[in-house]
Amino acid sequence: MIKLIILGCFVAWMFIRKLSKSKPDSIWRLKLRRLARYLMIGAASWFVVIAFGSVKYQIYTDKTFTYKSKVQTVFAWEENRLLPIKALAKPVLLSLDYQTSFPMSKATEKSLSKQFPYAPRFQGVSKFLGTLLLLVWLTAYLSRHRHTDKRWQEAVSTDTKAGYRDFLTWARSNPLRRAHCTGFIKKADVAMQSIDQRGRLKLEMYRKGWAERGLNAEFLDMLHKVIKTGHSQISVKATHMNCTKPVSDIDINLLVGGWSGLDPQYFMQRYYANRKARAEQKAEPDAFEAQLLKTPEHLRFTYPEPQVAGRIIEKQLASVLNQGKKRFLGDELVQFTPHSDIGFKQPEVSLEFTYMQSLNEQNGKRSSGVWTGELRHETITMGDTQYPGGNILWLVFGLVFEWRLVIDGVEAAKGEYRCFPDANICNVSRPSKQKMPEKAEIEKNIFDVVALSNISSLFAQMMGIKEAQINDHTIEFNNQTAFEVKRQTETSNQLAQKLEDALRGEALDELIKSSGEELYKQNKEMVDAMIRDYIVNHGDTDTVLMIIDLLGDAAPELAAGLLQIIGGSDE
Repeated sequence: MIKLIILGCFVAWMFIRKLSKSKPDSIWRLKLRRLARYLMIGAASWFVVIAFGSVKYQIYTDKTFTYKSKVQTVFAWEENRLLPIKALAKPVLLSLDYQTSFPMSKATEKSLSKQFPYAPRFQGVSKFLGTLLLLVWLTAYLSRHRHTDKRWQEAVSTDTKAGYRDFLTWARSNPLRRAHCTGFIKKADVAMQSIDQRGRLKLEMYRKGWAERGLNAEFLDMLHKVIKTGHSQISVKATHMNCTKPVSDIDINLLVGGWSGLDPQYFMQRYYANRKARAEQKAEPDAFEAQLLKTPEHLRFTYPEPQVAGRIIEKQLASVLNQGKKRFLGDELVQFTPHSDIGFKQPEVSLEFTYMQSLNEQNGKRSSGVWTGELRHETITMGDTQYPGGNILWLVFGLVFEWRLVIDGVEAAKGEYRCFPDANICNVSRPSKQKMPEKAEIEKNIFDVVALSNISSLFAQMMGIKEAQINDHTIEFNNQTAFEVKRQTETSNQLAQKLEDALRGEALDELIKSSGEELYKQNKEMVDAMIRDYIVNHGDTDTVLMIIDLLGDAAPELAAGLLQIIGGSDE
């Protein structure tokens, strides 16, 4: 009977073990596997304590009996140690040294069993230990939080370091939960190391692909240097270039050329007064001056104040750099953070940009300048105040950047870029509604969009695309562009999914032995196609998605139509 029970438990354990391996991270598979483990441990403990802890014989009389007229014996009940119950107890004649048992006739057995019946007894220490182990077993099983498996499955399904960190925080929140999650905690640590290694391999793969095309992708080299030092956060700081002269002493042409952002309100006043004076000296003003003279003061939009402008540029730089990092590295290993979000903490890695706005310049199809346009409403509302309509004037600026990467206080890389905005993007940002927010908010919104257009050009140059090539290209906000963005997004996602599927199944030690060059050779066709698309389209995929997000309020119908074709942002 006992052998059958043990055999049944073993077969059940093998079945559950095999079933759980088919989908190892399924909640019910996890629960079945754990139940089987608890049952086997409980059964083994019960077997050891009871089988070797309780006595074998129970004697209820001092009367002796002679077995075959030779051996003196006593009547006893031989118990089953695994299950000491009456049904499994056997009456025997036991030698006086309690070492040997002898059979008896059925009549004698019946008579003695009736005289000295089997009775339950106190099992002593063995029963206490068995009960204690059973209570420990039940407490261990029932004390496990019912959401443990669900939380682990959520972490595995997202397969991100953030997901695993959330699980670890929850699992380590109290000692009992930590004890139950010991195995999961070890798995989470290994999984996060695996995610980091997969990111490194993808980065090296893309660096190899860019190098094969003879392009200097400074952004990828920057990521490589930061990761090599073991850091994970890069502070992005943006400040306006310093000027040794007061703004009032700078010639108006120099202000237009680069220093207009130092005092935006003063610049707009001087610029308008200068152009108005020039127009009044002419018998017939040109078309631009004629429109400019019709712009009332409340419709002349300049830059935000330098501190606000710096924060906007920092935010846009971090957003664009994180989007590029996500495409070529993944979303885990490194994070770009605006310096204004870090506070007073001194960053270990800093990407420092100094910039200045430029106006009235042109390069290829792109240009910067002071733009005017007609507002078709006779009256408008800005905030809670009503104003007369008229022509509007706003600044579509270019940006000149100087940057340097500082790691642990040492300059690791530096460079400079000149960027021009995309006129198609900037035109859509122009205020046109009858009801508008406050003037400062409008200026901030215009600056946001124009800055993003410039920063997208900056990032494309950091990926090795020539400035002249970028400036000969503009984005058309139409269905063809949307379909192209959708195609590129799908291609990029397919490559990313293929890489993740291939690398996720590898053990950590195998990933560490792998190289980005091997990964590039294995996926050369898809990687080269993705790089070719990126270069031909100047990184428009990410730019279009971010611009649509910014223009959601300014041009909701256009944004909705394009997103309907694209199918959402790149994830």
